[in-house]
Formats: sequence, structure tokens, C-alpha cells
Amino acid sequence: MVRKTLLFLVVASLIAFTVSACAPAAKPKVALMLARGGLGDKAFNDSANEGLQKAAQDLGADVMTFDYQQDAQEQNVRAAAEAGYGLVIGLGSENSAAIATVAAKFPATRFAIVDATAEGANIASVTFSELEGDFLAGALAALLSADGKVGYLGGADVTVIRRIQFGFEQGVKYVNPDAEIVVKYIAGKDDFSGFAKPDEAKAIAAGMYADGVSIVYAAAGGSTLGAIDAAKSATRLIVTTGSDQRWIAPEAVVTSRTKNMNQAVFHLIQSFAQGKLSAGVIQLDYKSGGIGLAPLAVNLVPADILTQFEQIRSDLEAGKIELNPFTGN
Repeated sequence: MVRKTLLFLVVASLIAFTVSACAPAAKPKVALMLARGGLGDKAFNDSANEGLQKAAQDLGADVMTFDYQQDAQEQNVRAAAEAGYGLVIGLGSENSAAIATVAAKFPATRFAIVDATAEGANIASVTFSELEGDFLAGALAALLSADGKVGYLGGADVTVIRRIQFGFEQGVKYVNPDAEIVVKYIAGKDDFSGFAKPDEAKAIAAGMYADGVSIVYAAAGGSTLGAIDAAKSATRLIVTTGSDQRWIAPEAVVTSRTKNMNQAVFHLIQSFAQGKLSAGVIQLDYKSGGIGLAPLAVNLVPADILTQFEQIRSDLEAGKIELNPFTGN
């Protein structure tokens, strides 16, 4: 944790685009604008809320969460700013436009967006480079698939989900160039509702398993819970994203490629409380600890596959595997 904290602060200190830091806040007042799916998703939102609650406990922060409302999000962000929250944090791309618009009208308030970007003289953006973590997830999926047929389930056709798919496919093909990758999205272009449709995710994942997919990589927010149910029912395997979800179904969830939202949110609040929060982009990746891979479920991974996987992980970390960068949008 100390190493991750130091890395985060070092990255933050090197931001090229900065503004004068706000004065230290003895008792920071922070609003967290949740992404679609809200609390209880056991992933993206819940992880971010862990960081928020840690700030309340450790820093004495006065905190509040606001549910996402598609047709009223700008009003919600404005209401938080008007209520005197000195730092307003939005989660995900669905909050970007509202944060950017409101931030321009409240220059004395600090804003932040996590897992997305927004431009403004008083906005800090935390982004994640998932590439290495997704590559490892793909390599593991290919190793665990006896016939080479694996699946990818995305919440919606949005940039971050296509980026995750890109890294996953590289990992699969690294292990098995002849693998068949079945790709399904719950929702279409820029339709964030797909991250809060577990029933649809369950139906889609069940269909993938019925068609011969042996393992699914799910990047679908709260909808992933439905895909996990499908894996359990089909007695198949699944790898998830967001937070460590092995505990939900130890018989099906092999591991989770984690995106440490809790750390990102906590350190934003900590920097704000110390008067050190600056505008610009902070990027976290596998090396910095912003992206990780939960321990593998030993009951689901044979010893020989574990050995092969750990060699791939070691080679990646040593720089022996060169990954292609995502260049899409």
C-alpha cells in the first residue's frame, strides 16, 4: 500500500497541466457522483465508495454519494456544488459532460473524474491503462480453454470496453493464435444502460456457454453479476473486471482484473485535503498498482496451467513481451 501511495503521489506531482492547488481543507466535504448501476454493483461503484468511506474514516471527510440519473446528471452535479461540496468526483464517462459543464460555472470548487477525462482548469482526471492486466486475463483464459473457444462480454460499445477487449484479445492470441474469440455486447454505441442489466448479461452469457465457450471475460459493471450466475449454472468459468469478485462464486470466478477505484478516490480526497490537488490527467497502470489481478482460484486452475501463466506474467513484468497499444476510440 505504501508503494502504491508513493507512486500515485509521484505521478500526481508530475502532471504537466496544473493549476494552483486549493487551500488545505481541515475537514474536506466531498460528493461522489456514482456511475450507472449505483451502489451494490459489487464492482466499479462499490470499489469507489470504499475509497470514499475510507476518507471519511481516516481523514474525517464529510462525504455523500449521488445516484446517477441519465436525464438529470448535470443538475445533480450542480446541486452538489451549490451545497458546498469542495470536491465533486464523478465516476466514468457518463459523468464527464456534466462535470465539465458544471466545473466551468464553479471555478472555486474542485472537480475530478475517475476512469474518464474532462477538460477544465479545476478538473483532475484519473485514467487507467488496463492493457497489461487485460493481456494477462486473456492469456489465462486461453490457457484454461481446452478447445480454444473463449468469450468476451462487454457492457456497452464504448471506448473503455473496446480497449479492454483489445488487451484481452492480445493475451488470448499470445497463448493460442488459433483461438476463437466470441464477442458480445449487452448494449450498443454509447449506451451506458448495458452496465446495469444483469438479467440480459445472464442470458447472453448463458448463450455463449451453450454455444461452446468454455470461459468468459466480462467487462460489464453491475451486469457482470448476471454473467457470473450464468457461469455457475453452466458449470463454466468466468474472469471479471473491476473489483475482486471471487467471493461471489468461488466455483466459477477464476480471478478478477481489478481496477483500484478505491485507491484512486481516496488519494484524490487526500490530495484535496492537503491542498495538493491539481488539474490535469493522472494515469494509473499495472506497474503503479492502479490495475491488478486478484489471486487465481487454485481450485479452478490446474498446477501446470498455473506454472505456464506465472511464466507469462514474469515475462511481461520483465519487459520480454511487447504489447501493441490501443489506438482506437
